[in-house]
Amino acid sequence: MTGENYLKKIFVLTYESDPHADSICNYFLKKDIKFFRVNTENIINNYKITFDSSSCNYSISEDNNTIVLNEDWNIWNRRILEPIIPEDIPENLHDIILTETERTWQGLIFSHKGKVVNSPQSDYNANNKVDQLCFTKNYGNGVKIPDTILTNDPSVLKYFYKKNEKICHKLLQVPMVIKDGEYFGVYNNLISPENMKHAELINVNPCLFQQYIDKKYELRITALKDKIIPIAIFSQKSEVSKIDFRRYDLKNVTYEKVEIPDNVKKFCSDLLYHYNLSFAEIDIILDKEGDYYFLEINPKGQWLWLEEQSGYNLTKDVAENLL
Repeated sequence: MTGENYLKKIFVLTYESDPHADSICNYFLKKDIKFFRVNTENIINNYKITFDSSSCNYSISEDNNTIVLNEDWNIWNRRILEPIIPEDIPENLHDIILTETERTWQGLIFSHKGKVVNSPQSDYNANNKVDQLCFTKNYGNGVKIPDTILTNDPSVLKYFYKKNEKICHKLLQVPMVIKDGEYFGVYNNLISPENMKHAELINVNPCLFQQYIDKKYELRITALKDKIIPIAIFSQKSEVSKIDFRRYDLKNVTYEKVEIPDNVKKFCSDLLYHYNLSFAEIDIILDKEGDYYFLEINPKGQWLWLEEQSGYNLTKDVAENLL
């Protein structure tokens, strides 16, 4: 694999069972683009990593293959997992191992002289729903936001509920919860009159509530440095996915690449620029009156299922954005 037709080589930070990385690396193989993939959870057993202050470069080895991460390399910071710690390592050392490994990856990315998609600083700054909403309110260029509150005051929630015809509850960060030994995601939910009888429960922690927007369809927009790719998700065709498309009903919900107005494209590009991102997934709603409502931006968002459902080759665009 020579990569003679491309000036840049790609250093991929991911994990072993990541289908997105599989798709991108397969594209690189077909195009003869040189890359080095690190499945980060296996750093203890499979890789040797070294920083040398004389060059301020990192080197990393797998088996007999060693690379030096100089400016010829771009980094795809896809998703870094905690290392799998061998069973014979004392438990009181685990926190040290996890922290030192995390700081090692941070040092590698922060000190890198080439392109990084995306830097941890940019990912962190972009991952706050309140800041995203405030940016959109001030610089939305015609893109709207749902009426929103974040509160632990039941009286504020009751007023907000009375003010809006329908509201939904959203988490600031979607967690996984365990029930009967299985993992479940917690997604958006409409608030019912029965729920409001227990409004005092929000005393425990601040909760985010939004005006519910009746949708024509939802948009998952892959935003790249030089390209904006909107895929429409016709979630209203299914009762399962009507409130939140992440309750997937792939048999009944159709996906299609669509066109969006220039002002919405510009807004997506402005979001990337504001957070210093080279890639993100942006969720927007088109309502039944033709207005566009911003929901959130995710700098590590998933996109491969959009390709599979719509038939549009996102792998090519995402891969070329890394070069």
